[in-house]
Amino acid sequence: MLKKYVAVCLTAISLACAGCEQAPPIEPAQSPDNPPPIEAPKKTSTDNKPAPSEQAEPSDQTEPSTKAEVPPDEKEVEDLRVKVYYPDESGLRLVEVEREIEVARDSDKYAAAVEAMMTPPTESELTEIFPKRAKLLDVEVRDGVATVNFDEGLRKHFAGGSAGETFLIGSVVNALTNFNEVKEVRILIDGEEIESLAGHMDLSAPLERMGYLMEQ
Repeated sequence: MLKKYVAVCLTAISLACAGCEQAPPIEPAQSPDNPPPIEAPKKTSTDNKPAPSEQAEPSDQTEPSTKAEVPPDEKEVEDLRVKVYYPDESGLRLVEVEREIEVARDSDKYAAAVEAMMTPPTESELTEIFPKRAKLLDVEVRDGVATVNFDEGLRKHFAGGSAGETFLIGSVVNALTNFNEVKEVRILIDGEEIESLAGHMDLSAPLERMGYLMEQ
């Protein structure tokens, strides 16, 4: 009788415990009108590249140009024909000849004309007048006066007499006064004014064109 009573009690306890457990929620049945949501597949990347929205946007800044810019005061090189002067072989007069020079700026043409004349003549009937070791330093034109600056070599190595000095100075003066803006020419040595090149001709003041030296 006791065993039967114990069995009944155990059965009652088991039923009470089973009633305490919650039944699992019942999922609603899926119907064709209410399909289950589709999850987007996750992206897997093996090269760690950023998504399109994460990529850096192109910069508005442009690359600096590597092309060299020409200064505004520079001009293209151009060829000019100028008139220069050499003594004739008899040493009686200056002879006018033409030379072609290249210049990059207007101010270069004055120095180029003098340097062309300091080059020995190619004509057989003309003679060289400038010392080979003389150098032209610069030429500046201002207010109608061309100031021509030679180095000391012009005076130190000049070997001509009075006629040679006159022809040398006259060739410089006449070549530069061919330019309309030049009315007079001043001669300097190493930037300093001089009274004379070799003691025969006064150079203390600017000189006007010496056209008489081309007459025979």
